Amino acid sequence: MLFFLLLFLPSLSCRGVAIGGTAVERPTIEQQTVEGKGDLRVCFLEDNLPLSFRKENKGFDLDTAKAVAEVLNRTLVPVWVKNSTQILEIEESDFPLRRLSKNECDAIFSVPGVEAIKDAPKAAIGEPYYGAAFELVGREGSGLSNLNSVGENPVAVQAQTVANFVLRARKAKMRTFFSVETALEGVEKGEATAALVWGPSAGWYLHNHPETQLSLATGYEPPAAVRWNEHVATRKSDTELREKIDVALAQLREKGALKLLLERYGIPAHSPFATTYSVAEMQRLQ
Repeated sequence: MLFFLLLFLPSLSCRGVAIGGTAVERPTIEQQTVEGKGDLRVCFLEDNLPLSFRKENKGFDLDTAKAVAEVLNRTLVPVWVKNSTQILEIEESDFPLRRLSKNECDAIFSVPGVEAIKDAPKAAIGEPYYGAAFELVGREGSGLSNLNSVGENPVAVQAQTVANFVLRARKAKMRTFFSVETALEGVEKGEATAALVWGPSAGWYLHNHPETQLSLATGYEPPAAVRWNEHVATRKSDTELREKIDVALAQLREKGALKLLLERYGIPAHSPFATTYSVAEMQRLQ
């Protein structure tokens, strides 16, 4: 998701359904269900692995939503949203909050905190259920454990990302690339000693390219300035649904099911962080 990557971190169907020319009001979540039964409509981007991919009906968010729907005794109804995979400025398609606000879906998974919904006054987020961060990746056996262990050697980063800003603040040497994939390939080719790249994307790449001699740094703890907690967003008025989803996710985490889903897609498994990205955390690096 581009939100996590871009340096500036900007924020990113209808309720009436016509039948025979007459607008019929769609039932609210509370009206749909007795004892939890009903639909759970979740918005997913069509081409956004490792989170969602319509063509192959897979992705961490999709699988997590299926698990949540099962706990809630609901039927998952995916609402697929077309998105661009190009690195452009943030658009509505990167976080389909308008669709959520217009009651085209009930929830969006993997939303990185209140900053992501600041321009969507009808939306609210639940409790954090996992953490995601920029991860340090190096050659297997390199002994990397943190940014200090890189020394004076160059670090590969994706252009216009928070990682790019962090390394500049630390006065570290950098090699800039236009994607996570090319940054990791740069490390493979010896153009950089390590890469500081978005963890879910890096983990997915490594999961699908076991032939590479790269791995996530062992014992690496992402600094607060490069990490976020992920939440489920719902409409602010759907308090009961939001609380039920939080309970379902907590159950999945306690049973270890959430960790297994993260591992299925190579996503580094972090519990929610105590502190996350903020302007103050960025200033501490300078």
